[in-house]
Amino acid sequence: MKKRFKWGLALGLAIMLIVLAGCQAVGGLDVNKAVLSTLDVKSSEAKSSMSLELVPADSGLTAEDKQMIDLINSISLTIDSARTQDPNTGSIEGAVKVNGKQIPFHLSVDKDNLALSLEGMTQPVVIPLNGMEGMEGLTMTGLQMSNESALKMVKDVGGFLIKHAPNPSSIALSSVTDKVNGESLSLQKLHIDIRGDELAGLVKGFLTSVSQDKEGLKEMIAAVYDVYYPIFESTFSQSGEDMGDMAAAFGTPESVLKDKDAAVTYFTDEALKALNEFLPQYDDTVKEMMAEPDMSVILGKDTVLSLDFFLDSKLQIRKQNMDLTIQIPQGEGVPVKQVKVHSQSETWNVNQPVTVNKVDTSKGVWEPSLIGVTPGEVIRHLDAKSDLYRLLTEDAKITQKQISLTTRQNAEDDEDYWYYPEAIIVNNTTMVPIKYVADQLDAQLKWNGATKQLTMVDDLKGTQIVIKEGSKQATIDGKAVTLTQPVINRDSTLYVPLRFVADAFGTKVNWDKNEQLVTIDRE
Repeated sequence: MKKRFKWGLALGLAIMLIVLAGCQAVGGLDVNKAVLSTLDVKSSEAKSSMSLELVPADSGLTAEDKQMIDLINSISLTIDSARTQDPNTGSIEGAVKVNGKQIPFHLSVDKDNLALSLEGMTQPVVIPLNGMEGMEGLTMTGLQMSNESALKMVKDVGGFLIKHAPNPSSIALSSVTDKVNGESLSLQKLHIDIRGDELAGLVKGFLTSVSQDKEGLKEMIAAVYDVYYPIFESTFSQSGEDMGDMAAAFGTPESVLKDKDAAVTYFTDEALKALNEFLPQYDDTVKEMMAEPDMSVILGKDTVLSLDFFLDSKLQIRKQNMDLTIQIPQGEGVPVKQVKVHSQSETWNVNQPVTVNKVDTSKGVWEPSLIGVTPGEVIRHLDAKSDLYRLLTEDAKITQKQISLTTRQNAEDDEDYWYYPEAIIVNNTTMVPIKYVADQLDAQLKWNGATKQLTMVDDLKGTQIVIKEGSKQATIDGKAVTLTQPVINRDSTLYVPLRFVADAFGTKVNWDKNEQLVTIDRE
């Protein structure tokens, strides 16, 4: 428990790198106001880029390590045009670069639909945002929050967090002339550096300040309640479940949760109680955590977040740069010593008339299911000659599957093999549970109880396979096939010969005699 607590604290410290970038007033600049002013932007145009770099370890790299590092380092995102017409309407055009392949994309969204087009897709994807059916029949319409209430909550929460964020040791303000979308502007440049080794002290100051602001904390919790309680209430109302279970998870009766004033008071008191219990042991916990070599590296002086904000006379952020370097502890099998993230962006036409560029859906669309999109469904909507197709099939290998089964008897009682599904041996023929294998290969299945026939449609090739319980006769795309053993039903599970499965689904089979494992591989 203590180790999990320390790792949780470490994760919290890392997250606070971003929060603490808010800071207090610097050189007359009200940073709080400047950051929150970005939430008042109703329309704008922007462009940005982001890249990730893994710095390899000095030694011990395998060929696979180098291949993985090279692949990740090849990934970058460029947004050439991001347009916001109003809080409900926007569009983004840019490209993702991976392993030398550049995939242009175009996304647009309005209050009704999100549309995405990638170069290489035969049709754009369209996801309805109104009236969607979610899991268990919950309609998304009942779960939506208004832009106004959501924006107010973000401003209230953001303002509270920034108000209590102390300044890091390296923070400076200067006047500069810089270009935004080719236009030279007089700007104020706010530069911030936050090192890993100062983070614990900054967080303690932040938490101490929060613990002394009961009214501010209460207002923030009230803002969150106003937005999310109606969503929880709608969710439980549509599902027919009892809200008492959710209330119990918070440790408060349902009647209290339904009463805003009572709920806000309860959560405020609980938060302050937790803070006041935690702060006296904070220093000892951090000291113990930093005594571990890995933590002292991750949260050391070489982990640095550098930020540059360029603000105009209206305190609008017009340009920003971010560089994050995370030092990685070295050891056997660790191929990376640093992770670096770089991003930059610039914004113009702030609160000016902007028109989005909508994705063209006039020639048809693909409306995928929100749950269970298969590799076959994806590649059927791609041009086989495109970079996107090659990226997904050759680099990402989305069609690749590996299924392992054991032929050990009573494997469920063996701690090393209990999680493997069992294959069985019948008259020297290996038989596998066909429904499990077909499900793993994303095949469509249809069972006819009257005829005891199972029909399967292969996800990738569309091959139709039909078997019948108790029979040696099967068909593959209508062609008759004779099995080496009849389909058997054991404990309500149908088993078929392994070789038939391999031929029907176009897979390869490997047998590990020592481990008694059967492996089915699909490329």
